[in-house]
Amino acid sequence: MSAPSPDAAYASFERELDLLQTAGRTGAPTQDPKSDFFGLPHDEFLTALSDLRDEIEQRAYLSIVAATEAVVQLDFRARIGGRATVLLRDGARDLRRKERTSKRRIVLEDVLDTWAALPMIRREPIGEFKQLLDHRHWLAHGRYFVNRAAVPDDPDFAITRARALLAELARLDPAFPRTN
Repeated sequence: MSAPSPDAAYASFERELDLLQTAGRTGAPTQDPKSDFFGLPHDEFLTALSDLRDEIEQRAYLSIVAATEAVVQLDFRARIGGRATVLLRDGARDLRRKERTSKRRIVLEDVLDTWAALPMIRREPIGEFKQLLDHRHWLAHGRYFVNRAAVPDDPDFAITRARALLAELARLDPAFPRTN
């Protein structure tokens, strides 16, 4: 299975939210006795829907950022393996060497820093996307530590920053994203 695109992750979020809003418009829990919502008082039902919406938003945020990471990482891996890569060549080689010698995998922040080192790039989209990573790490690692993210945990905010990052990388190299 291939990684979903950030836009596909966002579209999934919109569909889930639409289903949730449809359920909320009915104003009453299901009549299916197998459902966790069966027999709930109206106020508890609305609270459950609100909690579910929060969880859907968190999952969408995580999916959008992870899908963006996949696009950037797959492109970078294709560049490392390609012979004709001029853009990022030196930075990619340095990272590949560091990966081999330190036995540490190349993480997204390393790849983004390599892009940001290019003199002709607009660094704002990269820096703004990197700000999403603290919240993503908090979500991905089980939410057991204090969330120190300084950005909204909103899927709309995440997709806006993801699109800006990908557009900047494509502006710099029309072949972005490379896949082989």
